[in-house]
Amino acid sequence: MSERWSKFLVALEALVLLVPVTLLAAFSLVGAITYLRAVHLEPYEQAQAIVYLVPLAPLTAGWILIARFLASGRAGLESCRAYLWWLAGLGGVLVVAAIWVGSSFDEHKLEYEPTMWKWMLLYCRELAFGLPALVPLIHLAIERRVRTSSNYRLERP
Repeated sequence: MSERWSKFLVALEALVLLVPVTLLAAFSLVGAITYLRAVHLEPYEQAQAIVYLVPLAPLTAGWILIARFLASGRAGLESCRAYLWWLAGLGGVLVVAAIWVGSSFDEHKLEYEPTMWKWMLLYCRELAFGLPALVPLIHLAIERRVRTSSNYRLERP
């Protein structure tokens, strides 16, 4: 696939898959800020605010990577700082962990007064809504690793 078609596909993935995830995270951020402004928070409210603040850094890093690819192509991905890739990858790990926690954590076994950690595990399942954001991330990783390394040998004089 040519770089032009690849850019088109990444833009389409971003619009169809990443925009809804970003809007969901933005609305959750508004809720988290509302919770954090309260004077006294119950443990479940503290856990909810923490979990809702977590996806902001990976989403921001992912949007920066997409913008760099759309503006500069593969060269833009190669010139990105490593921390952007680490942050975006951390978001992918969080989504996979959220799916695992959601499938293995039984909310019916919560105590009468559960700790904040148990509430965080319970709210962590909501990070699984970020699963569609993995598609553009994987596409960008393939563009950076596979295509660049295979084309580099062909482009050398």
